[in-house]
Amino acid sequence: MSINSGLRLLAALTLVFSVTAAAAGGDPYNSFQWNRANALAKNGKTDRRPWYEWWYYKVVQPETERAFFFVYGVVNPWDLTGRNPASRAHLSFGDFGSRRIVEESRPAADFHASYDEPDVRIGENLATAGRIVGRLADSSGAIAAWDLSLETEWSFNAMGWGMSVPGLLDIFWYPAQASARMSGWIDENGERIELRDAPAYQDRNWGRAFPKWWAWIVSNRFKNSPGTALVAGGGKPRLFGQVAVYEGMTVGLKYGGKEYSFRPNDADRFKVNVRFGVWEVTAVNLEGYKIEISAYAPKEKFMLLPFMTPQGRVYRDYETLTGDLWVKLYKREGVWPAGKWKPVAALESREAGIEFGSYDANDVGLEAVFAGELRLQ
Repeated sequence: MSINSGLRLLAALTLVFSVTAAAAGGDPYNSFQWNRANALAKNGKTDRRPWYEWWYYKVVQPETERAFFFVYGVVNPWDLTGRNPASRAHLSFGDFGSRRIVEESRPAADFHASYDEPDVRIGENLATAGRIVGRLADSSGAIAAWDLSLETEWSFNAMGWGMSVPGLLDIFWYPAQASARMSGWIDENGERIELRDAPAYQDRNWGRAFPKWWAWIVSNRFKNSPGTALVAGGGKPRLFGQVAVYEGMTVGLKYGGKEYSFRPNDADRFKVNVRFGVWEVTAVNLEGYKIEISAYAPKEKFMLLPFMTPQGRVYRDYETLTGDLWVKLYKREGVWPAGKWKPVAALESREAGIEFGSYDANDVGLEAVFAGELRLQ
């Protein structure tokens, strides 16, 4: 098959899958994914293979740069009797300022979600596309509670047509609200934090296993560039649960009212590395655009967020929501390879979400990311 024929096939697949998703109505990828095909077919079948799924929200208060995250999720939702120790419904809250994390695990039977829309309930705790409500207490009885509303500004289909291929990767990622605004209140152990149109974000992950490593860079608050947002995420997952044939990232940028996408499954080219604590991504797409991303935060800003997979393996995830981020966008002028890159935008953020996770991090720890050189590609 020629390159042009391959590109036409990719375009056709993208169109078919886009029409299929639109026909389903609403935002199908922000709703419940486990056992979805069986449930919609009403065939009475239940998928009992390993599974995890969560809805992640974050917000940064601009005037103080205080940052918070909220997670609603489930592991092995079919395991209603708790036979597998990893099976659970889980709710968590994090305050990056105080470095406080409050978590609660319940039986998977306490988790409920809709196939029609984003509507997640764990006991009295609620998560939808437009509102999240929760209340947790730590071992000392200290409370973390919240009631927050969201207004979506931009959604990005990070995986493109690959989103509609069941089991394509171990893990699926969907920034359902790649840029949003959040208002309401947070009660952090008696301290009330008020938010009004604060820059926020919400994404989704689901799948059967974790990749060997993953990385994430996001921001929707750039200096002197309102309306701009960036999402970048990826890692080294296995293809159809068999072998990891690729490692890299996918990138979406909203700038000047236009969306720029860079996806490996669209035959776009990537270079990714993490060294001395610097997250770096360069990508070139078939539309003639190049993006360069560099993100950094000192290790003191990162919190450790361990997570147990459906198989019972504990991965270590390091995350900050107030990192530094630099983005450069270029457009090719002239015909490749003789064409030159013309600058389109140079962007800067001081409120970037930055993340790195790996099972191997159980051995090397965060110090290796900063003290040594960890090259991902």
